[in-house]
Parts: sequence; structure tokens; C-alpha cells
Amino acid sequence: MNTAQHQLAYQINRAAEKLDVSRSTIYRLVNDKHLTLVKVGKRASRITAKSIHDYLASRAGDNAK
Repeated sequence: MNTAQHQLAYQINRAAEKLDVSRSTIYRLVNDKHLTLVKVGKRASRITAKSIHDYLASRAGDNAK
């Protein structure tokens, strides 16, 4: 059994690192509805891991065409 835990969401900086893009690009992708941002406090936000995976999958599909 795999006991490794998977993160459900990432800080903005970490999401930017995972996608190798800037923070500004992360916010643009959120505004364009490609990534999902969730508030986890008054000042803290996270990008869902699922939205990152879905975005990458959609980009891979675009590149296959």
C-alpha cells in the first residue's frame, strides 16, 4: 500500500514552480478559469492540485493535435 500523501492544494509560488511559470501567469490562468484558486484564510490562497493536473492534461491534448 502506498502511504505517501498527496497534496490537495499548493501555495501560489509552489504552483508556479510546478508549472515553471511566473506568479502573474498563475493568476492569469485563474482569471481565465484554467486553474482553481481556493481561499484558506483571510489572506491565504491555494491552487488545487486537481486543477493543475487537469490543466496539464488539457495542454498535453492540445499539443497532440
